[in-house]
Amino acid sequence: MNDESNVFKTIENVEIKLSRTKTWSGFETDAFYRPASPDASYAEQLGDPGAYPYTRGAYPQMYRSRMWTLRNIVGYGSPEDTRAGIEMVLAAGGTGIGIVPDPLTTQSIDPDHPAFGPEVGLEGCSLPTLRDVERLLSGIDLGKVDTAWHWAAMSYPLVASVHVKRGQPLAELQGSNMPDMLQETLCGWGKKIAPVELGHRTTVDVVEYSVRNSPRWALGMPQAYDLRERGLTPAGEIAVGMAIINKIMEDLIDRGLHVDQIAPSLAWVSTSDIDFFEEVAKFRALRRYWARTMKERFGSMDARSQRLRIACHTSGKSLVYKQPLNNLTRTAIQSLAALCGGVQSLEACTFDEPVCVPTHESRELATRQQQILANEVGAARVADPFGGSYYIEALTDQVEAAAIEMLARIEETGLLNAVESGQLEQSMDEFNHTFQRELDSGERILVGVNQFVPVEEPAPTRFKFDRTNTYNHIRRFSELKQQRDKGAWQSSLQTLYGVARDGNNPVQAMIDAFIADASIAEVWGTVRVAHGLDYDPYGHISAPMVYA
Repeated sequence: MNDESNVFKTIENVEIKLSRTKTWSGFETDAFYRPASPDASYAEQLGDPGAYPYTRGAYPQMYRSRMWTLRNIVGYGSPEDTRAGIEMVLAAGGTGIGIVPDPLTTQSIDPDHPAFGPEVGLEGCSLPTLRDVERLLSGIDLGKVDTAWHWAAMSYPLVASVHVKRGQPLAELQGSNMPDMLQETLCGWGKKIAPVELGHRTTVDVVEYSVRNSPRWALGMPQAYDLRERGLTPAGEIAVGMAIINKIMEDLIDRGLHVDQIAPSLAWVSTSDIDFFEEVAKFRALRRYWARTMKERFGSMDARSQRLRIACHTSGKSLVYKQPLNNLTRTAIQSLAALCGGVQSLEACTFDEPVCVPTHESRELATRQQQILANEVGAARVADPFGGSYYIEALTDQVEAAAIEMLARIEETGLLNAVESGQLEQSMDEFNHTFQRELDSGERILVGVNQFVPVEEPAPTRFKFDRTNTYNHIRRFSELKQQRDKGAWQSSLQTLYGVARDGNNPVQAMIDAFIADASIAEVWGTVRVAHGLDYDPYGHISAPMVYA
């Protein structure tokens, strides 16, 4: 590893500035443009960037005052493997760290689970304990370096436990996670890990605890990226995402919080797909509908609540295996759409994601794409560059209207009922079936898949890494279970069980259990037992203790 004083220190206080406000031929540009004589309709429907209803952007100067956070996600193998990848990303010019745990970690399954051993670290980093997160974050000050965790509810208490163990106050904890458990259910495996009611309650618990104790921690709510990739239109993304937000907000208000305590900590996690103009319209419609909902439905008085932040990742689903270098074009267009739509952070997919875990070369190219957009294309010069376009304004209105209509149907059924009954999943399936029919008929052209298919092409370069660290990681995990303080460990899990069984917020007890060297499977399994479920959702392992 590099000296911790080098690569991580460079991003603690980094502020990337816009390099040029003139066009390449020398014309000076303004921060934004508007009609010469704005009327009442303009103020009501659009407004200037940074003004309610924020259709045209969250901030007056947008990227002139602060550039978007340039992220690139990393996650594979052991904590040591992923740490090395993070250092490469930062050395290439990334300004934020995006960490992807492996599917076992995201499901709170330990790496020694008898059914899943070969999958450890294959599609993300294995992080089953506080000590593993400590290895990954060695030398990183969590009060200064922005770490984003592509992981649902359990990531906050685990990362917070590292901060607490270091003797630092939770109020200074900085970073973000995505505690949206309902999207986990809608996207495949969530019901098995957490039934709908328990998953939703856990999300509410994590959001409540974080808002009360870590105001600098950002909550990726809703995690609409996966919802969209599962099968939704841009309007559907807004509708399902707002249904989740509305339900979370109502439940937190019932717990005594005010909208203006909650909303400033939230950031919409979105995708940018290949239909450039519709994606630009979606971001604009989303901000407008969010602002009105916070103000009119929940009574917000704080501009920070009404001014939605958006974290965007380009669409992995849109990428194809055939001629993967064409994916560079796709991700560049998707990134430009996100920037023209005014997002606050951006992660661009790597071209080889359909082929393998991204190579270091492809991650660097994804970073270079954003740097080219910022410094050569001029994407950062002007806020809402398509504002006032007949086409974009019509699309914005159409996307918003379709979203409002779908949201009304969901809320008439009730969000949790719509998820539990499979109603939302059915609508996603219908979208995917329509997509496939259009591909089969040729109505929708996907280059390299159903048209312009190469006769033959060279095999793409695949990411390779030595699995030795992963095997050592699994062995080290087993050794920790034998060497930890059994009394402190058992006591912490017993306390967690009691808190969860009694219906109280268990996040503090989770943090204490992680500090006592409990694993993610032990912590989540204890919560499951407290709610009358089997310890192991896959039925292979019994609880490690008898809960009193």
